[in-house]
Amino acid sequence: MDFYDRHKDERERFEIIAFHDGSAKTLEEVDRKTADVQEKLWKRPLPFPVLLDATGETTKRWGVHAFPTTVLIDPEGRLVRGGGEKLLEQNLLAAKK
Repeated sequence: MDFYDRHKDERERFEIIAFHDGSAKTLEEVDRKTADVQEKLWKRPLPFPVLLDATGETTKRWGVHAFPTTVLIDPEGRLVRGGGEKLLEQNLLAAKK
């Protein structure tokens, strides 16, 4: 959330996708399951998309091993792996130059 807020002026250059395991079948279920976290930690509903992966196929392909997991997509549409927010931030800054 902090990264998302810090880079609000660059939102057209990246996307964050949150993954939720197959235990929720609808976004309403995700909202119910994450209500405490939204209220206490995030202080609001998630401002980015949540992918519901009922079969586990997408999380397997994307290498997601734990939940919750957030995936960052850089300005070229590539998944940012291994460096997380720090690597995406470097990519955003480098692309500005």
